[in-house]
Amino acid sequence: MQPASLGLPHKKNGTNIQSIQIMRGIASLLVVLLHISVKGGQYDNGALKGFSIGGAGVDLFFIISGYIMCVSSADRYLNSYQFILLRIKRIIPLYWLTTTIALVIYLYNPQLINTSGGETSIWASYALFPNGKRFLNSNGWTLSYEFFFYLLFAFFINKGTYKAMQASSIILLILVVTGLCFNYNGLLFNFSTNILYLEFVFGMGCFYLFDKKRARLDPKYGITLCILGCLVLVLELFFELPDQEKGRGFFWGIPMLSIFIGLLSLEDLIQRSTSVVRNLFLEIGDSSYSLYLVHPFVLSGAAMCLKRLKMAANPYLFTVFLLTFSVAIGHLVYLYVERPLTSLVKRNSVNFLARRSG
Repeated sequence: MQPASLGLPHKKNGTNIQSIQIMRGIASLLVVLLHISVKGGQYDNGALKGFSIGGAGVDLFFIISGYIMCVSSADRYLNSYQFILLRIKRIIPLYWLTTTIALVIYLYNPQLINTSGGETSIWASYALFPNGKRFLNSNGWTLSYEFFFYLLFAFFINKGTYKAMQASSIILLILVVTGLCFNYNGLLFNFSTNILYLEFVFGMGCFYLFDKKRARLDPKYGITLCILGCLVLVLELFFELPDQEKGRGFFWGIPMLSIFIGLLSLEDLIQRSTSVVRNLFLEIGDSSYSLYLVHPFVLSGAAMCLKRLKMAANPYLFTVFLLTFSVAIGHLVYLYVERPLTSLVKRNSVNFLARRSG
């Protein structure tokens, strides 16, 4: 690592950091591609067969979360209640909306929800409680890990961002090491000691290094890190390493950390770029949360349409149609549902607090 004139815009949220938005877009697309491969298996057409590393998109999301929680709270006084309330207002409204839509479908025909199998729990879906059953919105399981991290970070936030970061990192590392050392099969034990928490620590560590100017990368080294991370993921896919899921904090987390640091170091170049590809990924990044939550519904509907049209057998058409349709619908949901819903929740909460203080 070499000193450089790179200055990262540590604003109050990740939408000001274009490299972060691009990574959100990449992460959401990887997850969509993973689920297209699952659909390809269900429709027996071989679409994206074996594309297991699409799951690494979740690992990238967790690294981003660790970083952004520090960015959004730095140089800003927040108590635990305020911090958690901000996360609830940002995450829960759209999630509950999609969960309710899934509930209606589930009550009409349970077979249409979680078509890959497993028992569905309605109450756990809304509470994000990890009880070992499937959520109505199958992607909700990642939010359980997110909120575990949020609660831990919030517990220390009144002491400042750096204290919260340090304490959270230590506790999460202790939990992960405990999970690695003890082979106990308890549900909550496995959840609270999951190796995935290592990735939140990666994100917080990156914030510390970049914010304190302890590390800066020349862009050429950033590009090298991105290529290296991608190469490792491709090799893992090619050689089909055993127990990738169990060790994903290492197998997928470390390559994604390499990509994360690499792209973060390219922030200045990205800011100056006007390329179509950069603008497209920024748009997908903006709508990544909507895309992440709605694409399971879109994939199911689009696949059924192709089957009715007798066009589901072609794996290339199947992949392109499902991916394009998912991205388009995700962006529309972002524009016409997520943004208005988030604004409404924020406005009503401000009015409620104003009435209480009055």
